[in-house]
Amino acid sequence: MTSSTQLALKEAVAQNAEAVEQIKGASNELDVVHAVLSTHVVSPQASTDVLAAVERTDEIGQQLAETAEALQRTTGLLRQAEASDSNPS
Repeated sequence: MTSSTQLALKEAVAQNAEAVEQIKGASNELDVVHAVLSTHVVSPQASTDVLAAVERTDEIGQQLAETAEALQRTTGLLRQAEASDSNPS
């Protein structure tokens, strides 16, 4: 690989790792929001829109967690590519 390709690969790894941490943080915060809403808002008097919104926070949290996992796997593949390039056979 050329040095510019190696540099781009290192940058991609760093950006992916940072994105993973940001997504995980957002997912964790959303889990807290969902826990609070589901314990304090869910009542027989709550409107169906409010109940649907509470449920949606859980769905979005799960999507964020899955996205973080996929991005983490991609980062791992990039790191493998980077390592194999720096250790040619």
